[in-house]
This record gives sequence, C-alpha cells and structure tokens, in this order.
Amino acid sequence: MINVKNLVRKKQSNFWNHVHFHPTDAIEDDWGQKILNEVAKDNVAKVIRMYAMLEDIVTMDENGDFVYDFTENDVRMDYIVEKGFTPLISYAFVPKCLCESTDCLSSMAKGKTRYKGKYIISSKPKDYKAWGEICRKYAEHIVERYGIDMVSTWYMQCYNEPCGGGFFMGEEKSYHIRTGEYCKLYENFAKGVKSVDERLKVGGSATTDFALGFLEAFLNYAKLNNLPLDFVDAHTYGTMPQSINEKTRLLSIYNNIGHICVYNNIIKKFFPEGKEFILDEWGPAACGFYNLEDCPTFIFRENSIFPTYFAKLVTNIIDNDMNVSKMLLCLSGQHEMTEDFSGFRNFFSLNFIRKPIYNAYALMSRIKENILYSETDNPYVTVLASKDEKDNYSLAITYSSEHFGTETDTWDDGLPNFKDTVKIDDIHGDKCVTVWVIDDNNTNPYGVYKRKGYTKDLTKEQIEELKEVGRIKPVKQFNVHAEGKLEVDIESTPNGLIFIEITA
Repeated sequence: MINVKNLVRKKQSNFWNHVHFHPTDAIEDDWGQKILNEVAKDNVAKVIRMYAMLEDIVTMDENGDFVYDFTENDVRMDYIVEKGFTPLISYAFVPKCLCESTDCLSSMAKGKTRYKGKYIISSKPKDYKAWGEICRKYAEHIVERYGIDMVSTWYMQCYNEPCGGGFFMGEEKSYHIRTGEYCKLYENFAKGVKSVDERLKVGGSATTDFALGFLEAFLNYAKLNNLPLDFVDAHTYGTMPQSINEKTRLLSIYNNIGHICVYNNIIKKFFPEGKEFILDEWGPAACGFYNLEDCPTFIFRENSIFPTYFAKLVTNIIDNDMNVSKMLLCLSGQHEMTEDFSGFRNFFSLNFIRKPIYNAYALMSRIKENILYSETDNPYVTVLASKDEKDNYSLAITYSSEHFGTETDTWDDGLPNFKDTVKIDDIHGDKCVTVWVIDDNNTNPYGVYKRKGYTKDLTKEQIEELKEVGRIKPVKQFNVHAEGKLEVDIESTPNGLIFIEITA
C-alpha cells in the first residue's frame, strides 16, 4: 500500500521543467521551431538555455573596429520570447577576430562539424577587455530590443564547460592555467554585462561534475575579487558511456545526487549565505553526441527508463531539500539522427515521434506546489505527492531498481511487474481520477517498434502508428465520490512511471 497523507510538508516551486536546446541555430529553422512549438504548447519547459553564438555576430573591419550583426540572433531570440520562454544565455564563443589562435578547432559533435558545418574555436581571447566590451554590447542590444523589465528576469552565463579543452583553450594542457584564464574571462564578462544595468543576472562557471576543483578556484576568485555573481551554474551527468560499457559506474540517480551534494557544499564554503544554484545541463550519462554505436545502454534514452530516472531524481532532490533552483535537460544530437531509435538525447525521433521522456516532462509539469507526506514499504518505489489550493492532486510514482537493470542488461533486474494501491487520506467530495503510465507497454513507441520487429526503414503507416503510440493517453479515468479516503489501483512493468491526477 502507498499511503498519502493530506498534509502539506513543504512548498516546492517547479525546478525541473527546463531544457538546454541544442543546437541553438536550429531555433531559426523549421525543424527546431517545430520541436519548441510542442514544448511550449505542452508546458514542457519554461527556461530555455541557448548560446549567444558571438562567433556569428562579431567581426572586425579593416580599421580594427568590431562590427556587429545581430540578425540571426534576433530571429532566434524573437522566437524564444514570442513563445513565452525565459532565456538562459550562455555567452559563447570567442569570435574568430578576437581569438589568440584560430588553429584550435573543435566540433563537439558526432559528425565532423557542428550544425551547419560550423566549428568552435576554443582559443582564449587575445584581449580580455575587448571580450568584456563584446559582452557589454550584446547585453546592451538585447536590453534595447526587449526592455530591462523583461531581460532582468533572464540569466546571463559565461561560456560553456570552460574546464575542458573541447570548448576552451583546447591547446592548453595545464588545468591550473585554464582555470586562471577563465576567471579573467568571467570577470570581464560580468563587469561588461553589469555596466549595462545592475539588474541583469550574471553567473558561472558551467563546469562539469568531473572538474570540481575548477569550480572551487572560480568561486574563490569571485569571492576574493568581489565579482558580480547572482547565481552559480554547473552540469551534472551521472556517469560516462565508457564507465557504463565497462560496468564500473552504471546508471543511478545517486550519481547525480552525490554530485549535487558536493556542488552545494562547495558553494556554501565560499558563500555561506547561499547562492541561487542552476544545473544548466543534466543527464543520466554524459555525451549527448554519443548514441548506440558508442554505448548500447543508451537505448534508455528511447524507452521508459529515462522518464522513470527523471521523476525519481526530481523526487529525491525534493525529499533531500537540495539547493537546486533550475535543472535543464540537455537536448543534443538532435541534428545528427539518421533513424528513429538510435539513442540520441532528445525529445522527438527523426520522424517526430514523441519519446517517453518528452511525455514524462509534460506530466511532471502538473506537479503542484504543495508537497504532501507519503510513505511506502516498497524499496523500489518512490512517491511524489502534491496538491494545489483547490484540492486538486498530482502524484508521480516510479518503480525500478537502483541501476534500472543495467548491471544485468535485462533492464528490469529480475523485478516482477508492479501492482499496488494508492490510498489518500482525508479527501472528500466528487472527484475525477486520471491515471497515466509510461512503461514497457504504455506510451512507449520504441516498445512497439521492438515487439513488432520493425526496422529503421519505417513505412508511412508504421510512422503514423508509432506517432499515435507516442501521444500520451490515460490508461484509465473514472469518477468517484470520496468520503474520508480514496483508493486507486495502479500497475506497471519494471522501470515504470505512473502519474495520477485527481480533480474536483
């Protein structure tokens, strides 16, 4: 039995319905807008992280003066604003005309180049004050275009994963030197942006959870030099594809939970009064540009494991009262798909079939602000129960082993199918109960694809069939009159997410 007490234990704002949309320049294209149209319509995300792509904006004329062309940026930003998203803008990357060296190129993609044949020049700027001026000019432009009242609610973040050579100073072997150069990069960025208006929110350092010393050094520098720092941001990826393949670090939400704990402790060390903390990229495993060719376990991105992992992680962050104000799923590899179920990290397949993780985001957006007490004696079950001020209830229930079966490659770790009853106390009146399930048998296009033996060369009829499977529908809905308690029977296969809504 799963027991839910009609007693509020805490207030909780939604920190989980946010995404990093990649590639940024797909926002100006039909296929990117098609995805984001659905995201906006289904309330899947509020904050969208995007790159400023300064390398597209800034050039230098024959007199050595910077020339700015915001045309493409404005198309992207206008669309994001029109759809009601809040931008988190990563000020990246250093424009070619300001790079100390143009020899160090990085694609950071599975293919030879990034989207539209572009490369990142990972060099540091040859003039940090000029970098600060570029950051100031960009901030000035968006404030003039959208107004300070709106832009002051946005987030301005300096660079992406400067701790690694893939994005910053790829030619530099000294970790210490790279850290010091990033601190100068951030200082000039922050002062440049704040010179436009003090209300603009700036933060850093977008480091990974495998480079904690980098974050410590950055926060120490910011503290000692009294730099503007409105928020701290970082990435959490539970494991690496190589570690999964070698079975040395399998999928587990506790990988992410451990990283978040360490991040929180580092922030407290330098800022005991606290700082807003944003996970501006998260995932069960790193390497969004890897797919099944690199790690067969990445099939979890296509099946019900991903939504179960997501809801289970959110529940544990709430249960442990962790400092996370925003958590953004990184959508990457979207432009590299050549077939529908190849293990890339995105919401929709090649033929725009909804993946289970997309539907999980849509359901989890319905969690209410008032978190209720709940309990279960099943160690494989987590419960996140909530209600609003009008006594409408939303419950997210997950069922899985810690490693989701990856230790045995059976995907269920030998767990039986799950059946239980949810009992809610002190509930009265006429209610409508709706139950959704995402598991191996429900809202799982890949499950149908696998069971029917379909191949990657899907027919039009098969595509339409799988699109219909991907449109989330209740497994049951009924009306009931409650007098003091309400019971709902639930069931799923292993690695299942069950979502219950109870409305007046």
